[in-house]
Amino acid sequence: MKTSIVNALQVVAVFMFSGACASASLTIFFMWDVHFCETYSKLACRQFALSVVLAFITWLLQAASSFSGFWLLVSLF
Repeated sequence: MKTSIVNALQVVAVFMFSGACASASLTIFFMWDVHFCETYSKLACRQFALSVVLAFITWLLQAASSFSGFWLLVSLF
């Protein structure tokens, strides 16, 4: 039971990391490569960048939670 919970947290952490990387790559593509944000000034590109930073912070917290859960599981057995 405890192993499945830790595995589920690790899977969630991997999915969150992949989502954060995908949103970061799109933000970089729009802001620096295509200059989409300069062309369409009504877009809130600063908010896109902020949401990417918050996604990575959330992933770091989720990864720390998964690691501590795994550490707790190992220490109990």
